[in-house]
Amino acid sequence: MALLAITFTLIWTLFEHFMGYNTNRHDIGQFTRLVPAFVFYYLVFRAVWLQRKQDGGALIFARGLKIGAATAVLYGFLAAIWFAVYAEIINPKYASTLRTFELSKLESVHAGPEQIASKLKELELSSGGSFLSYFLLFVFMTFFGCAVALVAAFLLRRKKAW
Repeated sequence: MALLAITFTLIWTLFEHFMGYNTNRHDIGQFTRLVPAFVFYYLVFRAVWLQRKQDGGALIFARGLKIGAATAVLYGFLAAIWFAVYAEIINPKYASTLRTFELSKLESVHAGPEQIASKLKELELSSGGSFLSYFLLFVFMTFFGCAVALVAAFLLRRKKAW
């Protein structure tokens, strides 16, 4: 499932790029960038569900969590690499155009210097193009994927019927 999720993410990101959502249409991109995450969370849940199906309708909580967590870790790693390639090679202006867009949003609502500084720091950590920003992407994607795996394993656990 992780490979399916990363394939979708690659295709979706390139679609967004060619539509301008990650270049000059951040007003749309701010919403469309969420789609791969939701598809990823769905596929983590589906991985646990498929494991239960493969095990004949039975699923031990630990096994479900293991499958979901493995999916999350693999996807988190591949997504961090992909977004590093995208932001550093394919669209090196991504961080600067996103920063300009976010600043204009803040200025339009007359944000104070503290709010602006906070938002700029957040942007630097989330999409600044540093090793830390990609590492944090890996950590957060893995963490939220594992949270979905935890819920899925709990909801889908079932003892084998004799």
